Amino acid sequence: MFKILGSQQYRRMLTEQSQLQDRCQELEEQVKILTDEKDQLSQATKEQKQELEERSIDLTQLSENYKLLEAQLQEIKDQAELGIENVIDETIKQIGLSRSQIDKLQADRADLIQLYIDKLYSLARHFAVSSRGMDNNRGLFLVLADYRNMSGVSFSEFHDGQVEHLDQGKYKGIDQLPHIFSTKVQDVLSFMGERTILRDEAGKVTGHEERDGALLIDLQGISFRTCMMVEGVRTYRVYDKVEQLVKGSARHNAALYASSLEEVMAAIVVSEENSEVTLFIDGHFAKSFDPIANTETTRDEDGNFVQAESDTKAIEAVEPETEIIVEEEDYVTA
Repeated sequence: MFKILGSQQYRRMLTEQSQLQDRCQELEEQVKILTDEKDQLSQATKEQKQELEERSIDLTQLSENYKLLEAQLQEIKDQAELGIENVIDETIKQIGLSRSQIDKLQADRADLIQLYIDKLYSLARHFAVSSRGMDNNRGLFLVLADYRNMSGVSFSEFHDGQVEHLDQGKYKGIDQLPHIFSTKVQDVLSFMGERTILRDEAGKVTGHEERDGALLIDLQGISFRTCMMVEGVRTYRVYDKVEQLVKGSARHNAALYASSLEEVMAAIVVSEENSEVTLFIDGHFAKSFDPIANTETTRDEDGNFVQAESDTKAIEAVEPETEIIVEEEDYVTA
């Protein structure tokens, strides 16, 4: 049976048909676009896969080259070490010593250095406790160094034109040397710890100044330079030979860095803020002494900090507080 449609219904059907045709055309175009995108993605994936395969081959080749270079480097190191050992053995023969004698000398040197470090740390603790007893915090910076191996670029005078305190006649002669096992060293420590009063030629006070810089002690145990500045101080952020400073001042940073230098065996700081003594060795914190709490902080084998009561007993202040007068022409600041 056929149904006769009215003109309006017919026109509506034509309109719907036209809309469906347009929609089909749109869908066909979208399918074409999606097909093109799929082809492009497939091509891109293929190219990326090929690139990754090539890079993988390159990385494999680089890895093999690295292993080869590593083996060659190790061979060179082994040959160099063997050559060095041969030179050392030949040199030992020439000076008439045996390998065991050289090893004994090296052990004796290490023991002597440790003795000096222990003595300097003890002097610094006495200095700190004496300062607390006088109710006068004093700062101090000690460096144990092998002056024979000093390059000349690690330390410099803190002030241009400064007069070397140790050049005075009272430190000359075998009996007057400021050795760390001599009472003369106390004079030097007092000098380094005192605040200077600057006066002009007329005697008028022009200012006060903390005595900056480090006291250098050589491997004979003798103080040989005062008021020395550590050059080019670098922190753990840019220098992998030092650890991060947990607490302290610019002087502690300088001591930490100084202790990492090849010519330096140890650096010790007495804080002018609280008289705490800190020892640095090889760019790392070694131990510290708090004279207020009478406690000592050390490190265990795992590097953890361990605090315990110190065996140091209270020391009566025996050093008088002195006023050191420095003429301006003798102590010129930069």
